Amino acid sequence: MLEKFSNRLFFLAVFLLPWQTEVLLSQGMVSGEPSPYAVLGIYVVEVMLLFVFLLRMHRPNDRDVRQMDKALYLFLASAFFSLSLSAFSSVGWFHLIHVVSAAMLFFLLTDERTKLKPVLIAFLFGLLVPVTVGWFQTLTGATPDSTLLGMSAKDAQTLGTAVVETVSGRTLRAYGTFPHPNVFGGYLAIGVVILGWLAKSMKSQRDVVVLSMLAAVLGSALVITFSRSAWLGLLIGVVVSMALMLKQKKNLAHHLITVLSVGIVSVLLTIFVFRQEVFSRFNPTLRLEAISIEERASQYQMFDEVFFSSPIFGVGPNAYTFTLADQDPGQPVWVYQPIHNVFLLILAELGVVGFVLFVFWIGRIGRSLMAIKNPNGLFAVALGVSLTTIALFDHYLWSLWPGLALSAFVLGILVRFSKTP
Repeated sequence: MLEKFSNRLFFLAVFLLPWQTEVLLSQGMVSGEPSPYAVLGIYVVEVMLLFVFLLRMHRPNDRDVRQMDKALYLFLASAFFSLSLSAFSSVGWFHLIHVVSAAMLFFLLTDERTKLKPVLIAFLFGLLVPVTVGWFQTLTGATPDSTLLGMSAKDAQTLGTAVVETVSGRTLRAYGTFPHPNVFGGYLAIGVVILGWLAKSMKSQRDVVVLSMLAAVLGSALVITFSRSAWLGLLIGVVVSMALMLKQKKNLAHHLITVLSVGIVSVLLTIFVFRQEVFSRFNPTLRLEAISIEERASQYQMFDEVFFSSPIFGVGPNAYTFTLADQDPGQPVWVYQPIHNVFLLILAELGVVGFVLFVFWIGRIGRSLMAIKNPNGLFAVALGVSLTTIALFDHYLWSLWPGLALSAFVLGILVRFSKTP
């Protein structure tokens, strides 16, 4: 009875991952203005994950999984040690609460008592609310705030809002229920790959119809996030996995081809409708795109100053932006952002010691993936490459709770793919 309750609670938590419902305790300031990286609060989903974790307690007996757990514990220990030396302990503590919550999500996913297929289905259907909200945002150019969903009001005409500029005006990028369109795009890109994994094992015509509809919905929504990192991540992940499939002389299942075809048609139709906005995202001469490129280039130039201020143990979890503000005070709050590269961000915040232990943990996971002999290998490659690509061009997979949750979710799935026939 207890196990059944914990399973259902976990499925609900996964379904609600996109909901950013949060108990806000404090809002920190940078340059006299609120910073999204100084929010001190606890997400409702984190509390749910804690309850499930406490109900489960017992860990798997699988030797590989135990080795991954030990590597993760070492990484977490390095993060807490870095926090003990940090000058920004308050924001660091809350960030590590999110990191530990993400670790619990990873532990629960790698538990053999967790049924993988229902979890993935819950994740996909949990994206339907953000997709609906995202379409409303892009079509109307605005959205109200919602305490229940954890959303703040957005308007395409407000400076600082993520938009795409064309000769026709400003188009609001789809945020869904997330703090930024790039985060929404990351969830959708991963959702598309998961959809493919589910499609390969479909048995009924009803499954084909449902998954085809999901493919159309997720694919079109991915376009209106206008997230280049999500687009690139999914594209490279699919191309690499397809190349591997051809090398291994494997064929796609008939049902999978049907679902993918519907999704591709949906994406192409959406691109046609928003063709000006899509093409503008690749035009570096436009004002917003030029600013974006300049900002990211300047972040790499400022990285050395942050990293070498504490290279061994780092400046502390979530302390990157605050270190920038200390080193170059007086700038507007939007100037102080984490570097758009997860690996360099972890290196700066946790130092060489934390980064080495992070790589050690990821290496443990990668070792299990190398041993995959079943059809899950192709989807594991697509997921892993997609996540890695996004990590190279954005920071939210480490800097924000929804990104940490997505990272833990994907890594947990990769481990399960290596254990599932």
